[in-house]
Amino acid sequence: MPTDGASDAGTTLADLELTRGLTIQMTAIGTLGMVVGWAVFSTLYQVTTGQAVSFQFAPSGIGWWTDALNVLVIVMLGAVFIIPHEWLHGLAIRYYGGEARYGVGVAHFILPYAYATTDHEFSRNQFIVVLLTPLVVLTLLGVSLMILFEWGWLIVPLTLNAAGAVADIWMTLIVLSYPAHVRIVDHEAGVRILGLRTDRPRSLSITTLVWDALAGAGVATFGVLILLAIGGPLLLSLLGVTSLTVGTPGTITYLFSFTNTPTEISFGVGPGVLSLGATVGLGYALLRSYCRGKHPIETTSEAR
Repeated sequence: MPTDGASDAGTTLADLELTRGLTIQMTAIGTLGMVVGWAVFSTLYQVTTGQAVSFQFAPSGIGWWTDALNVLVIVMLGAVFIIPHEWLHGLAIRYYGGEARYGVGVAHFILPYAYATTDHEFSRNQFIVVLLTPLVVLTLLGVSLMILFEWGWLIVPLTLNAAGAVADIWMTLIVLSYPAHVRIVDHEAGVRILGLRTDRPRSLSITTLVWDALAGAGVATFGVLILLAIGGPLLLSLLGVTSLTVGTPGTITYLFSFTNTPTEISFGVGPGVLSLGATVGLGYALLRSYCRGKHPIETTSEAR
């Protein structure tokens, strides 16, 4: 197993436990990530295939339970992604010499979850690979199949995989703010970061991530809405544009439409505004979290 020459790194610099408050916050940030993932993959599918996503699995006109069957299939698709996601975490764990253990649970009766964990101690860079393997592998494979075979239904597992990986991305940015010699222990209830006595602890607060994401999403959504509602029609009229539609009406990708005829001038905005706002907000929160993590916490006593 690769080492970093820091086997004496045994001081606890940070310890993240899955408390009830953290569970609620993870649910909130995961939901925001779901909106972003759905918008990104839906847009990618429409741009590459030229058609909107359809989730009609049951034959139409077969009875009142058609919609229920469609929902059931979507739920099953969402649940199936858990297996390869955790298996890929475990595969990366085994690659670095660990023995993966798998399980499922419900955190504080709020958030159902599955996990792959180990007693193995990782270097910083090894742990980053373990964190990001499911996101990278499943996204690359899923997007390729979605575009090649025009399987729009793959958006469901791709979205949930991305939403579930938001916490992995956040943790990656946090551990990147630590020196490369730190050691990381992953356990069922959280993550522990070990380092030298001369290392300084960083903030592991996900509360700030959630508030930054919500605030950023709110400001971005309002700003885009005002820009499109006021500046859009004015600018397009000055440019002599008679008709413009951004996105597909009736889908999450629908952002803006404008019509200018001799008898009327009309415009409309769609859910794409919320999707764009959520994307900006989540990106802003992750960037702020990384920048904040680069600054050690000022302490007056040694961490123990």
